[in-house]
Amino acid sequence: MSDEIVKLENIWVKYDGVVVLEDVNLTIESTNFFGIIGPNGGGKTTLLKVLLGLIKPSSGTVKVLGEDPRISRKSIGYVPQHGSFDVNYPISAWEVVMMGRIAKRKIGHRFKEEDKKVAEHSLEVVEMLDFKDRQISKLSGGQQQRIFIARALASNPEMLLLDEPTASVDKHMQTDIFELLKRLSSTIPIIMVSHDVGVMSVYVDSVACLNRKLYYHDSGEITSEMLDEAYGCPVEMIAHGVPHRVFKEHD
Repeated sequence: MSDEIVKLENIWVKYDGVVVLEDVNLTIESTNFFGIIGPNGGGKTTLLKVLLGLIKPSSGTVKVLGEDPRISRKSIGYVPQHGSFDVNYPISAWEVVMMGRIAKRKIGHRFKEEDKKVAEHSLEVVEMLDFKDRQISKLSGGQQQRIFIARALASNPEMLLLDEPTASVDKHMQTDIFELLKRLSSTIPIIMVSHDVGVMSVYVDSVACLNRKLYYHDSGEITSEMLDEAYGCPVEMIAHGVPHRVFKEHD
């Protein structure tokens, strides 16, 4: 795999004439744990869908893993913002993870022993093997998210895309999931969208702010200037390791 896993050049996306992404240019390397932050409606999920080939830009060029994203998405593990399922449907964590192997088998073909070994390994990686027989709806939000990450890993992806992986879990479990992703990033490149500005800069290698336009400074540090550019107003900053908050005044 090339050192460049993502190459976006002059990407514009419009819905009914409304600009959602404006002239986005971005290169992401294969060694990167890359974070994207920004306000609601700023285009973060749209950008992920562009990378997955689910949305075709109005103009510009996209290469993911060196190919058109409609081809490369089979090599991407995707964890959407909300893992939707019927809480009354008795599906186990194991069965959810095995769904990650479906793309490896033709319709109607039974799973092989290899599929089971990959699913088991994926559960071990996210530290959920002991919960494999639990009904997914009986697990906590953080445990469910680990299962959805395991499902993505079960497809043997070349990279992971995650959309707000900690949106539905409590603060303690958020830290656990970020720690898990940091460990995973040593073996697979990760691109993650998150609203958690304070935690993001602790774990990612590089971060960009997106609010229709992309603001990228090739660093894991989130500065107040970056946030002001992206959000269009002063934003509260939390200083990690310092027992106080830092506020900027609004005009």
